[in-house]
Amino acid sequence: MTTTLVRTETCLRTFFSNILNFIQNQMYNTIADFPWVDELERTVVSSLATTFGLDFLLIEDKLGGDVDTIHNGRKNVWATKEAEEDYKQRGNYNSTQYHTHPNYIARGSRDKVSFQKGELHDGYRDKYFIASEQPNLDHIISAKEIHEDPGRVLAEMSGVELANKDSNLQSTSETINKSKKQTPIKEFLKKLPSRIEGNETKMDKMQVELDALPRKTPEQKHVARKLEAKIEKLKKKNAEFKSIDPNAMKKKDQEARASYNMEVNKVYYTSSKFIKNISSTSAKAGLRMGVRQVLGLVMAEVWYELRAQIPKILITIQKNFSFEKFFVQIKDAFHGIWHRVQQRFKDFLTSFQDGFFAGAMSNLTTTIFNIFATTQRAAIKIIREIWGQLIKAFKLIFFNPDQLSIVELCQAVAGILSAAAGVAIGSSVHASLLPLCNFPFGAELAGFTSALVTGLATLGLTYVLLHSSVAQKLWAYVESIMPHAVLVKKYQAINAELDRYLIELARLELNMNIEELAAFSRDLVDCNDEIQRGQVLNREIAKRGIKLPYEMGNLNSTRAWLASVAK
Repeated sequence: MTTTLVRTETCLRTFFSNILNFIQNQMYNTIADFPWVDELERTVVSSLATTFGLDFLLIEDKLGGDVDTIHNGRKNVWATKEAEEDYKQRGNYNSTQYHTHPNYIARGSRDKVSFQKGELHDGYRDKYFIASEQPNLDHIISAKEIHEDPGRVLAEMSGVELANKDSNLQSTSETINKSKKQTPIKEFLKKLPSRIEGNETKMDKMQVELDALPRKTPEQKHVARKLEAKIEKLKKKNAEFKSIDPNAMKKKDQEARASYNMEVNKVYYTSSKFIKNISSTSAKAGLRMGVRQVLGLVMAEVWYELRAQIPKILITIQKNFSFEKFFVQIKDAFHGIWHRVQQRFKDFLTSFQDGFFAGAMSNLTTTIFNIFATTQRAAIKIIREIWGQLIKAFKLIFFNPDQLSIVELCQAVAGILSAAAGVAIGSSVHASLLPLCNFPFGAELAGFTSALVTGLATLGLTYVLLHSSVAQKLWAYVESIMPHAVLVKKYQAINAELDRYLIELARLELNMNIEELAAFSRDLVDCNDEIQRGQVLNREIAKRGIKLPYEMGNLNSTRAWLASVAK
């Protein structure tokens, strides 16, 4: 036994030692080369500035989402106060209205004719009535249940009309009808065996009591006959209970409910009320998400600028402090922030657009989920954040603005999906931490921890999928099997080198700066008249130190030069 344990321990040590050696040999270099700190900072700052930093200001996630659905209403989960108030004001149940409806009366008359002909079928017992039985017309889904149904109220449909559809009416024996009353069939069948057993026990007791009764006087005989009648009534009742076919009864219930739910769902989910509600909430969700994304980008740029400027300000203060220099540096820092914001204005518009579509789509997705199941607050947040990443992936796949190759496109999409998974993990952690962090600054701590988890999860997945040695070998193999991939990559590299060479050549030979030339061209295009154009040219000539044979703006000097050229 000891020898076996020693061998097992040796094998395990060897196994784990080999794994560690593989990780060190195969992954150490790529792990060391990966910019962990910079990427982690970028991801954490982005998460803090958007997902976990601004949601509490701009977005309020509610149990069940922002749009009322029939499923949620039946769970007493309301998205709007109006729908909840409408249900409270539905009115009291009136049995007479439901049992005097023209369709109820007409169906009863038809069933009476069928009964007299011996052709009336009892769907609960799966048998035809006999002449000695008394049929009753039953609402398969009870009239009271339909009246109290939040889905029916939400769809603004008449309970009386729905309850008296032919699909919800079934003739059965009087005993079964009066015993079922307003109980749902599923619940009625669940209690049926215990009800039969209870009646059997009651009959046994009554029979014992009957056997002990004296029958000498007329009064004693009358009491005995009454007891016998009760026993006979219970026997008949139990016989009818036992004649019920549970499968047939369940089938009738399923068919009636399927027809009822289909009609209620169709009316509500195709109504202008629902469409208007989902449109307005999607637009609002998109607007809030777009604003959140833009504010998050602005806050991130503020952080990056302050992170770069604050150390410089502190060094200056330590060496030679003066309020004048301090305020100048603060002013420069704000100018730097403003410059950053101006430079990324186009990115802000793109971010708002992506955020708007992500918010709208997440609201639509949440509503669809809530048609079938009630979504929790944490799930709504995860859906929203995943859509934020999916929009980027869809834009990349369908538009490919950077003209990436197939492999590069797949890598970019994999990176985006890693971010989506990271955000989903972080959001789950945030939902778990919030109830625990019920102390001062607990919410902030939960937000920071969740952002950190998001960053680590995103980086880990990104590294495994894109930068690990195994992933690089896999991507290299995929690229090698793509037709002409190596040739295309070679010519792309040559083209990039030619562009760099031409730019450098222009600067050396022609003393040209491409960016300055482009700015000069734009200034000329923006001029509205010759005076403005002359001012732009004069400024550029002075800037470059160009010597002209005439004086700009001096008409006589220009004419003299033109005359000399003409000679």
